[in-house]
Amino acid sequence: MAKTRTRPIEGKHWAAGVAACLALSIALALALALPRAASAVEVIEPRAFGYTVGEVLQRRVVVDRARDGALDPASLPKAGRYGRWFQLREVVPLPDGARLAYQIVNTPMHLEPENLPSLDVRVIGPDGRSRDAEIGPFTVMVGPVSRFGPNETIDTDNLRPDLDPMPIDTSGLRRRILGSALVLLALAAVQLAPVLARRLGWRRAGPFARALRALRRRALRTGDPAARSAALLKLHSALDEAAGRTLALDNVQALFAVHPWLAPARASVEMLLAESRASFFGQAPPPSRERLLSVAAQLADLERRR
Repeated sequence: MAKTRTRPIEGKHWAAGVAACLALSIALALALALPRAASAVEVIEPRAFGYTVGEVLQRRVVVDRARDGALDPASLPKAGRYGRWFQLREVVPLPDGARLAYQIVNTPMHLEPENLPSLDVRVIGPDGRSRDAEIGPFTVMVGPVSRFGPNETIDTDNLRPDLDPMPIDTSGLRRRILGSALVLLALAAVQLAPVLARRLGWRRAGPFARALRALRRRALRTGDPAARSAALLKLHSALDEAAGRTLALDNVQALFAVHPWLAPARASVEMLLAESRASFFGQAPPPSRERLLSVAAQLADLERRR
């Protein structure tokens, strides 16, 4: 009878063991199937080298709001000293996570690796349920404040090249400079156009302007009487062309009847014609080159301003 009583008990223990194993397997399967809490958080770490005392490192904690929800601000660490090396200066909550700024507050004797502290944060999912996420430490290289001595060497194989400066957009400045230059050019053209027109002969030169140029080329080069006589003939030709006939002292009024704008030079022209008659038909010398140039310049100026 004793043997028959023990068999059901052994069967019950065996059934209980199988059920426990099955439950454990199901729990393990569910645990493996569920996403890990830490996968809800992404950390953007600073560069891992090139720091010394006083520098600030930025860590960025990012959470996908659409998939994982939002970071609970209450779970973020508080500002303060963390260990021997780092001071958490500020914690800035962001729409997609948070930004943490650590300052290095100590300096090693030699180049050493130091760990930014680990974090335990909480993520509130879209369904309102919260999950804990652990962020591990991050190692950075901290160096002393020193310079290389004469007996020290630099490992040039591990040096990184200098960063190129960010280009500055100068398109707006170039457009303003070009616009200002065009405005100044237009103003200069308006001011200089009349002068250039006269200088370059854009308007056809009149007889007195041509005579003045010829007198300047000839009469100013030499002072002999033959040259002055030739210059006087050139000025006579200009007067004849302007009057439309051969001009003399007897019919000088014909010149001013055709060109009344020459009236301010009437006395000079009549005196020149008198001197010319005395030179060609008498024994008087030709007018001086200063006299010829003065009359020609007066007539050319009136001709230009008419």
